[in-house]
Amino acid sequence: KPLDGYAAESYSYFGKSLIRLKRRNIPLKDEGFLDICLINSRVIGIQILTSSGSVGRGVVLVKEDGTPCTRDDSPITVNMADALTATNNSASAGASSTRRNSSSSAAAYNAQPTNPLSNIDNENLVQYGIMGLAALVLLKLVANALSNLAFLLLPLLYFYASGNCPSSESFDAKKELKRVMRGAHLPEEQQPKGWLEQKLNRLAASVSTELATSLGYEVRMTDYFGVARLSAVKVPVAGCEFYW
Repeated sequence: KPLDGYAAESYSYFGKSLIRLKRRNIPLKDEGFLDICLINSRVIGIQILTSSGSVGRGVVLVKEDGTPCTRDDSPITVNMADALTATNNSASAGASSTRRNSSSSAAAYNAQPTNPLSNIDNENLVQYGIMGLAALVLLKLVANALSNLAFLLLPLLYFYASGNCPSSESFDAKKELKRVMRGAHLPEEQQPKGWLEQKLNRLAASVSTELATSLGYEVRMTDYFGVARLSAVKVPVAGCEFYW
């Protein structure tokens, strides 16, 4: 039984009770264990316990001959009922103690502290932050430039639209009505195909327009700031109103 200079030390880490094995006051492992047990003349550091506490999984700390196991970290499975634990000198009491601790240890636990960010990681974070800030500033400059350009182009667009807007006198109501009657607004596949069909369609449109407007028609013009005009023609005989 390996007892040469070995001692188990209990300590608390973030509210969790852990045990580590020392030899001549030097820990064999940096991390702590949920329990330390003796089975088959080997000392095992338990890292994982089942919910019932009956089975544990850990690594060998001390070999059968009493020498520390420093190289082989292969995990082994331990039946806690057959092991003598450090928390109690009997196998049954040891199993009871491990069951009390198993509620807060469903997975492997490593007592080593979290490594902080390295200097390279910090430099990368600072660079990413500077790049993001520069991108935001650039987007704001582009948006301001576009808004200023639109403000400068707005008068030019207004003068262009007002200069190309047709006058009220250029609107010929009868001519536009004839175009509607002969189906000039219809898709290409619905237009008359042959020459004779086109002529007959024009003649029918002219006759229909003359008959519809023979008793008069009403034309209304609406001006929108000199850049657009809406024309409305009402034909009482046909009971229709057309817009351009």
